[in-house]
Amino acid sequence: MEYSEIPILLVEDSPQDVAIIQRSLKKEGLLNPLYLASTGDEAIEAIQARLGEIGVLILDIHLPKMSGMEVLKQVKTLDPEIVVIMLTGKASVETAVQSLRREGAFDYLEKSKDDLPQLLEAVGLALKKRALFLKTHWMLEDGEDACLVDMTEVEKRYHLSKRELDVVKCLCQGDTNREIAGKLFISELTVKVHLKKVYEKMDVHNRTSLSSKILTNAIARSDP
Repeated sequence: MEYSEIPILLVEDSPQDVAIIQRSLKKEGLLNPLYLASTGDEAIEAIQARLGEIGVLILDIHLPKMSGMEVLKQVKTLDPEIVVIMLTGKASVETAVQSLRREGAFDYLEKSKDDLPQLLEAVGLALKKRALFLKTHWMLEDGEDACLVDMTEVEKRYHLSKRELDVVKCLCQGDTNREIAGKLFISELTVKVHLKKVYEKMDVHNRTSLSSKILTNAIARSDP
């Protein structure tokens, strides 16, 4: 799925803020299907109704009845891979750390007109992250050989975690450690840690041997 086709769910109880964000997304050319919810209950229902379909959640922390943090917890239980951007009218370091590290949010932003470019950038990155997760087949080339690799088979055969698989996908594109870090929103040091584990699980020593192993172990099929 192209990242431009990935649905977004905006959970915001302020009609004014909803209108501003909608206009900004459209102006930025982010014309993805956009669903709206004004309460936590509506957000949960929308996720359940389109489970696995909605890829990015823009979530206001301060919602009536159910807080955004509680919505985040429940949503991550339903779909651990959904990419969540938290919005707040008043930034809190403690809440930011909790939402990003413990609850698995992708980003945490303070709501203001001045921060809209930052929000739009975050949405763009979130869509690309979700697209990376959804893409299961990758063209892999090694000299004159070229195959369409089924990454789900790579994941199963070598018992890779979802994040390790994301790193392998990036490797197949020829990304550097810095580029992988940027795409996955992690540090280069974390990339190196994941790479070390991937190499150990696949019994290889570098990127070249990893690519060759995938090509020579019937994990790929010839491109039609």
